[in-house]
This record gives sequence, C-alpha cells and structure tokens, in this order.
Amino acid sequence: MVGGFTKSISSFTYRTFFKKESTYFTTVVASGVAFSIAFNTMFEKYWDSKTAGTKWVDIKGRYIKDLGLLAMIHSVFIINRSGGLIYHKNYSSKLAQLSSNEALTLAGTFHGIHVLASRISPATKGNYSAKDSGIQTIDTKNFRIHCYQTPTGIKFMAASDLLETKLTDILVKMYGLYSDYALKNPFYNLEMPIRSEMFDSRLVQLVKAV
Repeated sequence: MVGGFTKSISSFTYRTFFKKESTYFTTVVASGVAFSIAFNTMFEKYWDSKTAGTKWVDIKGRYIKDLGLLAMIHSVFIINRSGGLIYHKNYSSKLAQLSSNEALTLAGTFHGIHVLASRISPATKGNYSAKDSGIQTIDTKNFRIHCYQTPTGIKFMAASDLLETKLTDILVKMYGLYSDYALKNPFYNLEMPIRSEMFDSRLVQLVKAV
C-alpha cells in the first residue's frame, strides 16, 4: 500500500506541476523565487545574530552620547525670498545662542552668498535658462549647515552636528509642515514671520525623530 500511495502522489505531482510546459515553467520560477526569499531571510537573520551589537545602528547612540552630540539638529532657520528671516528656533545648547539681530544678519548674509553662488556656478555659464541650486552645505570645524531652497525661493536651513552628512529629506519635510501649517493658515501673510504653535510642535517632533 505504501508503494501504491507513493506512486499516486508521484502521478498527481507530475500531472499537476510538470505535464504542461506552462505549468512546469511557472513551477520552476515560483520555486526559485520562494527559495531566494527563504534564503535571504535566513541569511539576514544569521548575519544579524552574528553582528548584533556591532552595527552602526546599535552603537550610534553610545558614540553620540560620548561626543556630547545628543541633539542632531541644533537650530532651524527659514528665510524668505528677499533674505528676511521668518522663522528661527534652537533645539540644542551646543551652539552659541544668537540674538535676534545676529540671527537676522546671518539670514541676510547667507541669502546673499547663496544668490552669488548660484550666479557664478559653472553650470549656468552661457546658459541663462539653467538654474543652480546654490549652496547646499557649509562645513565648519564643529557643525554643518544644510540648506534646501524651494521652487518659490524659500530657504530652509538647519545647523547640525558633523555626523549628519545630508538633511535634504528632513528639510523637504519641514517645507511640507510650512505648507500645511503656515501657508494654509488664512491669517498668515506671505513673507512674514511664522507664529504657529501647531507648526512649532510638529517641527519639534520632526527634529527629535532625526
């Protein structure tokens, strides 16, 4: 009976999966995909177990704490198309705190340098229709400045520690918050300082999530 049962299983398997060429091809492809997924899953679990506690995601917090860099983003600036400062918040005490006049001066100075950098870019030489994105990062000894300019000319600028090499995605999300909680506010006037508790709280959540 065992032999007959085995024979019937074999016959059923042949008729179901291998008799027709299209079914055979589908079976081979599906088997290959299933094996690949299973192998990758098992290998990833094995590699995670062998390297547990040594990957950057595991040790990042310890090194940041040792360096005194608990806040990844120290401050945020939003500059309007004319170079005026319309928003400024500090999220860390690691950098020197700027006075209101100093923050305004920084915004105007950065705006001017940004415009000049866009104009002298080799990418725009002889091609007046080309547009350069201007300054995206400025490195100092202890921190890095990141900038994202929107199509309408609003600049979102953040000062971070040197561990943050690129903040474009975060700055774009800040632009999204600006659109949702400032531009859509019927009482907000364009080019004017942003005064919105909802915008403040959402921005704090975004900065802390970095």
